[in-house]
Amino acid sequence: QDFARKILADLRAKSFAHNREYCGIIGLTETGGLIASAPRKGRRDSCRPRDPRGALEIIASYHTHAGFDEEADSEVPSVNDVYADMQEGTDGYISTPGGRLWFVDGLSGIARQLCGLGCLPADPDFVPGQWGPVKQRYTLSDLERRE
Repeated sequence: QDFARKILADLRAKSFAHNREYCGIIGLTETGGLIASAPRKGRRDSCRPRDPRGALEIIASYHTHAGFDEEADSEVPSVNDVYADMQEGTDGYISTPGGRLWFVDGLSGIARQLCGLGCLPADPDFVPGQWGPVKQRYTLSDLERRE
């Protein structure tokens, strides 16, 4: 979690400035250390990561949500975010415009908020509460209903 948190914290300013998602993959090296692919610039609402060179095993994805948009419920993982991790068989880490950090369990499809508003750098344009309250945990069904 600390590894993913640092990567995502470092990407927030770039993500807001370009209003794009940035994404990548976290893996394990031969010696058991963590390695991440270089962040790849995506679109406003999607991103396709590359695998890290030297990774023996892929363990998680990471991505930022783009800058704040009143039309987008981007303070929670999307259904597509969860499905993508489940299809790849990996966990996922997601940062939001409000500075939240989410963990997606790639087996169960459950998204859990690791830390709330402002725990990572937040978009200066962020307005809290646009889409109602944000729970600490969402099942895939919960997210489908929210969308």
